[in-house]
Amino acid sequence: MARYFAIVLVCIASFIAGCGGGDDGPGSAHLRILHASPDAPNVDVYLDNVVVLTNVSYPTASNYLTIYAGGHNIKINAAGTSTTVINVSPSLARDGYYTAIAANFVASIQAILATDDASAPPAGQARIRVIHAAPDAGPVDILVNNQVVLSNVPFAAISNYLTVSAGTYDVKVNATGTSVTAIEATVVAVAGNNYSAVAIGSLKTAATNPLALKVLIDGK
Repeated sequence: MARYFAIVLVCIASFIAGCGGGDDGPGSAHLRILHASPDAPNVDVYLDNVVVLTNVSYPTASNYLTIYAGGHNIKINAAGTSTTVINVSPSLARDGYYTAIAANFVASIQAILATDDASAPPAGQARIRVIHAAPDAGPVDILVNNQVVLSNVPFAAISNYLTVSAGTYDVKVNATGTSVTAIEATVVAVAGNNYSAVAIGSLKTAATNPLALKVLIDGK
């Protein structure tokens, strides 16, 4: 009997860890959370009704959580309450990496789910993409070293990755079709890394949470 229970416990532990039981197992997926709602309070994050992150403040990004692949329910609550502001049920692929972003103003808060590239870029290069999560910035153009690389990017859009040589880049986010720069940041692209440059903040909350660029390393 003791041996039976030991086997059951091992199977349960393997399932929770996403290790599967062989080729037919679900395998693992990797999920991180970014709090990018500029006027929202701190939040708690629930995965399948189990709290996995507590009291997450703007604009914190979690580490990747390793979970079993497949369908999951993600809920985001105002911290310490049962008030759910986001409730989504994505399916996460085996070996996939994902960033779930709590975006928009709290009155219209929504989830943006980005699939992250964890593969190695070519030698000596890096990859970078842009995610527009600044709710009242309007459509924007993205300039790298004063050259437009993406134009008329709307809120909640996720660009493709651009492959660049390792180095230091001046990145500007301009109101579309203008020279009005809403965000300017220096991005250091290290060879071998993939990056998500997330436009966050708001004109409305400029005094506390202004427009800014949140740079994340993907797949690590």
